[in-house]
Amino acid sequence: MRSISPLRNARAILTLLIALCIVGAALAHPQPAAAASTIVRVATSGADTSTCGSAAQPCASLEAGLERVVNPATGRYAGEIRVAAGTYTYPSPRAVAFIWRNGSVTIRGGYTTSNWDISDPTANVTTLDGENTRRGIWITNSTLDASQCFVTIEGLRVTRGRAAGDDPSGAGILNDHCTMTLRTVTVTNSVAQGQNNTGANAKTSAGTGGGISVRGSAANRLAVATLENVTITNNQALGGNDVAAAPRGGLASGGGMFVINATLRAAGLTLTDNQARAGNAPGSAGVTDGIQRADGLGGGIFIALVPFFELDGLQVTGNTATGGDAGNLGGLGLGGGVKIELSTGSITNSIIRGNTATGGAGATGGAGHGGGIFSTGSAVTIDSVQVVQNSVQGVNGSSVGGNGGGGGIYLITVPGVASSLQASNIVIAGNAATGGNGTTPRGGGLDCVDTALTLSHATIAANTLNGPGAGLGPAVGLVGTSATAGCSGSISNSIIADHAGSPVYANAQVRPLTINRVLFSNNGSPNLTQESGSQATEQNSFAGNPSFVSPGAPNFDYHIQSNSAAINQAIGSTTPKDIDGQSRPAGAAADVGADEFSTEIPLTVSLAPTGVTLSWRALPAVTVTGFRVEYTRSAGANDANEGASPITLPASATSQTLSGLTRGATYSITVIALNGGSEAGRSATITIVLSAVFLPLVQT
Repeated sequence: MRSISPLRNARAILTLLIALCIVGAALAHPQPAAAASTIVRVATSGADTSTCGSAAQPCASLEAGLERVVNPATGRYAGEIRVAAGTYTYPSPRAVAFIWRNGSVTIRGGYTTSNWDISDPTANVTTLDGENTRRGIWITNSTLDASQCFVTIEGLRVTRGRAAGDDPSGAGILNDHCTMTLRTVTVTNSVAQGQNNTGANAKTSAGTGGGISVRGSAANRLAVATLENVTITNNQALGGNDVAAAPRGGLASGGGMFVINATLRAAGLTLTDNQARAGNAPGSAGVTDGIQRADGLGGGIFIALVPFFELDGLQVTGNTATGGDAGNLGGLGLGGGVKIELSTGSITNSIIRGNTATGGAGATGGAGHGGGIFSTGSAVTIDSVQVVQNSVQGVNGSSVGGNGGGGGIYLITVPGVASSLQASNIVIAGNAATGGNGTTPRGGGLDCVDTALTLSHATIAANTLNGPGAGLGPAVGLVGTSATAGCSGSISNSIIADHAGSPVYANAQVRPLTINRVLFSNNGSPNLTQESGSQATEQNSFAGNPSFVSPGAPNFDYHIQSNSAAINQAIGSTTPKDIDGQSRPAGAAADVGADEFSTEIPLTVSLAPTGVTLSWRALPAVTVTGFRVEYTRSAGANDANEGASPITLPASATSQTLSGLTRGATYSITVIALNGGSEAGRSATITIVLSAVFLPLVQT
């Protein structure tokens, strides 16, 4: 085990000035102007009367509650609806809750009729049931101006929403041109069903946003969405089916969530087992204008025309994107987990696992690209993300099959629009690309087409290619489509390991791309196979055993151990943290790959009225039998209510609150990992100065 450097033992000090941080948070996020506010209660035992809404006489429906929070002087929403546990329906073709006025309204579940003050959505489950007939929640406004419409939804479960007919979008929740905040919300078992061509209908339509849809219309009419601890599971976006005489079935976009012309911030968003399935058109050509097939786009989430998105703590697992069947050209499956198009943003501290993109059947089978992530014409930044066990499937055709590329990640430009990916501390492992008959699959881990690529501190391991022509580029495929395009950039300070065949492939049109200081281990040879004319170069490569903790299924644990050949081998690294948030370097130099072998405990702090809560991650590759929280206090200050220093905790502990601290006093706090009686690791020391007056953190 490597010891921490003297610089690390100096315990870098972080001082938190609580009052300033709170004021700064409030100033950074302007709020809508304050208005006279009303609190209305809703319960299944209530009744919808003209005077309902009190604790003694709650309303029975959200529709009645919404009417009670309208300010009569302005005609705008100005209030809060508190909803008791139970299941709520409403006999409307629109939604269980139709929110259509300007103003500001909050709907919060988790109450009981005996306690309207404390919301506990875990104990008091509050469900909006669309009964497979209507949406759960529909948010819109006549001005199409998100700065005039503020809606907050908290502590609710939305299920069995349905969006069909002439607007099959957002079956669980549709946000149309409003500022929407969702906290602790679950959307499940909802379906956005595109219109079928039954002969009476002129054409099919696309299904978008099986769980949630967020729609603006242009750069100056953007919708806004903020999601915190939101779960979207078992939803479907289904394209409509077409007849044989028609060109193709309908598109399907965003099985779990669809976002277009909006800004998006999400923390703790989970997308599980959602499906985007394009419509079928048996016997048809399967294409319109020679370009558009019946594609399944973004099984988990589809982000399009979004100038800013920020996804932190994203969990995307078990989602599927499937192209529609056709007589001639099968549809494409693009982005089993995530599809990003003409957008700019970031994904951090996330897991993209077990998602699938599959083409549709046809004489020419449909291709599958981007099992985990498909990005086109976008500028994307990724940090501390695992892309593991995803797959793409090009389907066999009676003439020729569809290709498979980018089992983990697929990158491509849009004509006239640059595309880029900057990724650090990324694990791309156990992904697979399978091609149909007559095709050559490429990029089992990552397939880069005409995109500016910067990979630093990546761990790319055990990805596979299957089908005809498999063998070149199971780790990374680098491709150009013309003499002036081509993937370009760099792959540096990384690990590429455990691939059958030459792991990296570059075609003739690849522009300048440097593969610098990469540990190649247990791959076929050579490290880089390239066609004549390729401008890819390899330098400072080296070999050795990366010594992963538990590679491959079921753990996919690509942390390195103390005997890893990756330790201290990076050259010119400027990446300050690793995939776990541990500091780089922990020794004489940074390690190559996503993980830095270190005994530093990554520590975060959240504020409370009279103290702090400490949170940390388990130490990878280090045996821990317990933790100890040590703190010192300035003269005259109280010990924490939880006990005097040190406070001993079990090995399973990942957090500790220190309450009852003295205002104006200084506390210095360190978390130490123990292996028996010995120290196995420690955090940086955090110094806390509580202000004399506590200001509650503004929720934004």
